Amino acid sequence: MIDLPAKLLDCANVKPPTSKLGANEVKALSSYCLFQDEWWLNLVTGGNWDEVSITNSDNVLARLPYVKRRRMGMDVLAQPKMTPYLGPWFRHSPAKEAYQFSERRRWTAELLYKLPRHDLFSQNLWPAIPDSLPFYWEGFSQTTYYTNWFSDLSNLEAIWSNFLDKSRWEIRKAEKKIKIVELNDVDRLCRLYKQTFEQQDMAPPQRLEFVRRVAEGSLQGGHARLTFAVDDNDNTHAGALLLYDARSTHYTIGGSDKKFRSSGGASLLLWDAIKFASRTSSLFDFEGSMVEGISHFFRGFNPRLVPFSHITRTSRRGAVGVACLNLFSSVVGRPTRRL
Repeated sequence: MIDLPAKLLDCANVKPPTSKLGANEVKALSSYCLFQDEWWLNLVTGGNWDEVSITNSDNVLARLPYVKRRRMGMDVLAQPKMTPYLGPWFRHSPAKEAYQFSERRRWTAELLYKLPRHDLFSQNLWPAIPDSLPFYWEGFSQTTYYTNWFSDLSNLEAIWSNFLDKSRWEIRKAEKKIKIVELNDVDRLCRLYKQTFEQQDMAPPQRLEFVRRVAEGSLQGGHARLTFAVDDNDNTHAGALLLYDARSTHYTIGGSDKKFRSSGGASLLLWDAIKFASRTSSLFDFEGSMVEGISHFFRGFNPRLVPFSHITRTSRRGAVGVACLNLFSSVVGRPTRRL
């Protein structure tokens, strides 16, 4: 695995996402996240993605990637599977904040105007995107979701001391019997991933073939770290795939064995991930879940609760289509879909 030597790099030194338009590299603003990068979009879509952009003679000024799908006779513009955030990227501007806001508002309107015809648009904005007002003014709806961050990884002792007592106790207990090993064993990760949901009588949200492709591609590209919590008898208690670059590390795929739930292995694994992030990135993103049980587990580490915007817009035909789908779902006892 690639071990990035820089610690707590300034956002201005992070490479921006690669554009299909072949623009020169420019300084990144807080609107940048690794899920906007070409390598990730190609990996999770097989190259089946596109973008709209605004350029001048030398650089890309703004861009908005998307995936176009056909669902129930409707054209849907969304983000790829296993991609927690997307949204627009804006070129860094040295102007005052008030002028930056006006610039982003103008660029956002132009990007949205350039989108192909669609019945439904649905994306999560990267939490650091400063506002969703430009979308609102263009007729979009906004819902607030939440994740968890450590946005300052410079003092691990302070982070440790702010853990809840139970989490620290579990980690100390686990350290006596469990070790963290870094292995590019994707099959083991897939087994844990599948097992985690089967233990809850749930089907995994992603096909194992897709999980395997994402894990293998990220590892081969040097963008990921795969670790397992293992005891002396080679029992695997938990596993985690981290995605990372110089700006952020993301807890992306995890799994655990129900038989070892009380061992503290999952907590130890997450603490190891946070320590790794402190050596490579500026922030650690838990990719916090709206699922109560998962959110409760993350809260034991006392991270900052960070809101992000879910942005949608539907045509009349799209609204009718979603309403019909939800009516059918309610009749057959399935959960309704949120836009």
